[in-house]
Amino acid sequence: MILQRLYELAIRPGEGLLDEAAFEDMPVPFIVQLGDDGQYLGVEERRGEILLAARKKGGEPKRVPDKGKPLSVPRPHNSPNNPGAARFFADTLPRVLPITDDEKSRRSRETFWKQIGQAAETTGDKALAALLAFGRQIAEDGGLAARIKADLESLKAGAGERCSFAWAPDRNKVILEREAIREWYRRFYGGVMSQKEEAGPTGLCQITGTVGPMPRTHPIRISGVPGGLPTGVSFVSYDKAAFESYGLEGTANAGIGYRAADGYGRAVNALIGNKLKGNPRTSLRIGGVLFLFWTREPADTTDMMALDAPEPAQVERLLRSATAGSESRAADANDFYLLCLSGNAARAVVRDYIELPLPVAKANLSRWFDDLMIADARWDGAGKPTCLFPLWQLVVSTAMEADRVDPNATRRLARAALKGDSIPDSVLAACLGRLRVEGGDGFRPARMALIKLTLLRRDVPVTATLNEEETHPAYICGRLLSVFEQIQYAALGDVNSSVTDKYFGTFSVAPAMVLGRLFANSQNHLRRLRGEKPGQAVVLDKLLAEMSQKLAVPPDRQLSLRDQGRFALGYYHQKAKRFEEIAERKAAKAEAKSDKSDTQNS
Repeated sequence: MILQRLYELAIRPGEGLLDEAAFEDMPVPFIVQLGDDGQYLGVEERRGEILLAARKKGGEPKRVPDKGKPLSVPRPHNSPNNPGAARFFADTLPRVLPITDDEKSRRSRETFWKQIGQAAETTGDKALAALLAFGRQIAEDGGLAARIKADLESLKAGAGERCSFAWAPDRNKVILEREAIREWYRRFYGGVMSQKEEAGPTGLCQITGTVGPMPRTHPIRISGVPGGLPTGVSFVSYDKAAFESYGLEGTANAGIGYRAADGYGRAVNALIGNKLKGNPRTSLRIGGVLFLFWTREPADTTDMMALDAPEPAQVERLLRSATAGSESRAADANDFYLLCLSGNAARAVVRDYIELPLPVAKANLSRWFDDLMIADARWDGAGKPTCLFPLWQLVVSTAMEADRVDPNATRRLARAALKGDSIPDSVLAACLGRLRVEGGDGFRPARMALIKLTLLRRDVPVTATLNEEETHPAYICGRLLSVFEQIQYAALGDVNSSVTDKYFGTFSVAPAMVLGRLFANSQNHLRRLRGEKPGQAVVLDKLLAEMSQKLAVPPDRQLSLRDQGRFALGYYHQKAKRFEEIAERKAAKAEAKSDKSDTQNS
């Protein structure tokens, strides 16, 4: 099914992914400039910068070089893994220029320049003649080779980055852009492929339904998959005889023809590179997982980027569209696809695949942000509801550090966002475990939003802000802990270890074990307050009494996992309400001061 959908994308009208069989787009960051007779003029860098968003609030975005300007380069006419393999006209730096001494690179350079000689002799092209003359110079002149190496080092060129050539009379145009060279390679590549097809097995292609030649290896590698090799990964591969049958070798066992293999490979690479004409954004990387998304018919899929970088206006529009039912008839007939990938050395690993109507996907995404809505219990958040949590932030909330996250957590949350699925209790357990370890510092909005979301998807009725009508003992006990903390702070100020730091772990699991002790401690703090701050003591005593009355039913001796989630939300909501009230008092004072100043001025 996955390969079928990818092939359908490759042949979708207007995309043109299979129009140019002999060439593929790849980033080429370095262009060696040559004079009329092939003399070396220097190396031109053709790459820009990309901004990586700061992962910490208030941090500066990081500027890093991009992979280079895309260039239509010849597809390999043989396996890139063969000893001494090289592409025509453009390849990685060690395969083209004498910047390394290892045997593998040396053999590939010999192949590269032999191929240049073959193309120059066959075409009689002047640019190729100049390029061939340059190849002889670097082979004979050690000083020139050292100069080129120094120039590349000054540009911080990596060994895995590609280069090609430009001839001065073409006014900086890469030789690969010369139509005579491209037409020659089309004929050459077509002849090589015809020989392979004639020599190989035939069979029924499971994707196109036609009988024809079957490739023993699928030629297009998938580039840019996290965890995979820099040279690319394979979707379909057979490397052991035990996986083969009926006398077929390699990927001929998969029953996929040449055109279908080209189609799905080109489709995946186009998705990774955001190169589809009908879908502006089609890839999203979160940690070690790559998400690819597209539609059966061309449609705008940029809303999916809200999973990684939600913008207020974008999320607000999604939430409005969910209630307004504004999807068009065309969208109603469209389908949405999501492919979740990671890499394992030379192979692609399919983590998940989703297929559903596009309006349903958008409606589920709207519900996702609605379910994430939570009060912002930070001083600058003032208790106001927010849901602008990128997926990576939610994922990290389940672990102490990003590199300790469950590898399936990202996939599970993405599926929940787009399919409306429930979330495993293991995610709730991980969040609560971090709260027990981190204490008061662990109650971050993103983590609490994920706890709320998990409970909602398990049919536990919880709210975004404080619910004064809620009488569940676990929720009330959580609110009580926040009140105990507020009383302690009023009496003692900042302390090294707050009541939440000390007792949250036990109180949230077995409230009866520590509830009496916490009440006794709070009374001690209130007695101290009555002598120092009697007015504040009266307010807090009243608040504690009101909260105690709400606890009409004693809590269970041991709370279930989901009731522990209720407890955590009760504590968090009460704390957020306190910050909201503080912000309102400050705003009221500022307004009164402004009114007084206006009266005096008038």
